[in-house]
Amino acid sequence: MIPIDKAKKIVFDTLQKLDPVKLPLDFAAGLILSEDISADINVPPFDRATMDGYAIHADDSGIGAEMKIDRIIAAGEFSNDTVKRGHAVKIMTGAPVPPGVDTVIQVEKTSEPTSGIVKLQDKIESGKNIAYKGEEIKEGQVILKKGMEISAPVAAVLAQVGIATVPVYPRPSVLLLSTGSELVEITNKPQAGQIRESNSYGLLAQCTRWGGAASRRPWAADNKKSLKGTIKDAIELNPDIIILTGGVSAGDYDLVPGILQELGVEVLFHKVAQKPGKPMLFGKLGEMLIFGLPGNPVSAFLGFELYVGPTIRRMMGQSDFSTQFMEATATGDFKIKSNRAFIPHGLVENVSGEWRIAPVESKGSADIFSVVNANAFAIFDKGKYVVKSGEKVRFFLFRGENFGT
Repeated sequence: MIPIDKAKKIVFDTLQKLDPVKLPLDFAAGLILSEDISADINVPPFDRATMDGYAIHADDSGIGAEMKIDRIIAAGEFSNDTVKRGHAVKIMTGAPVPPGVDTVIQVEKTSEPTSGIVKLQDKIESGKNIAYKGEEIKEGQVILKKGMEISAPVAAVLAQVGIATVPVYPRPSVLLLSTGSELVEITNKPQAGQIRESNSYGLLAQCTRWGGAASRRPWAADNKKSLKGTIKDAIELNPDIIILTGGVSAGDYDLVPGILQELGVEVLFHKVAQKPGKPMLFGKLGEMLIFGLPGNPVSAFLGFELYVGPTIRRMMGQSDFSTQFMEATATGDFKIKSNRAFIPHGLVENVSGEWRIAPVESKGSADIFSVVNANAFAIFDKGKYVVKSGEKVRFFLFRGENFGT
């Protein structure tokens, strides 16, 4: 049995970043850039109006000033004709600002008392309501760095600089396989001694949230011949990651560790000093990573959040990605009674910039329903003690729970 930090180090030292690929921008959201991106144009590519109004010379402005409207310029149009002093051009948001003017007064601060004449209701400074050529991005400038995730704003910037095909690290392929003779399909009503197979569905959702490309395989019974065949078939599909749930503890029917070794998998550790999730296993076969998570759903969920999810992010190009541990004030008592690191789930809130965490009642590591009412894991050193309300607690949020921070 090894400590959590050592288990994480073994996993992270073993994984290999995936080889970069180029994908259409349409399919790149959530992926990580594998190269720096430079701009091929200035943004804006021309001086443009940022509001509907009138392009004028600022020195001509003032309360009651009147000017002749020479023409209208809409977005997408371009005029190189110089605007004379004392004249104005009606201009729409996004349209190019013509030469001879240096400001745009918004339409709300004007009126047109007669056709072809604009009357100003205010004086305006030079440069107002104009975005100048290259103000946001300059041609040739490195604008996005390798390792950045392609969020919605990043995707928009890539489009602005003409990157239709994006250099990225791909999503790791993840194959999910549950084990257990007690399992039945979710469309079947369990009989005596049976439960519905749920782990692969939960892990599939987690994998999607972390960025992996996951698929499920039919669950396998606790029979060595059939289980070995099922795992062998999974290996032959050659995914980047295989996740097995169940069969990794120390009971008579926990056959996974031995079968993996028979199939050539190098088991790098088996059992971690944590509660829940002690039986966790990790190994490799070539560059393929294999995680054996406990069958209890809460343990499997925790194992994914703590080890598998960060592995996916690192394989996708975030080479320094690690679970972010933070500190919160307890709003209830946490009772610790464990000879291993104790990791219960809790409910975290951010109140006026202060993190607060409340314990969530749970019936144990099989009670996945209790996790529905949580959004974080707290982590405590081993021992027998109570962390009282008002004391500080270390925690990490489930993937995707960031409260805008």
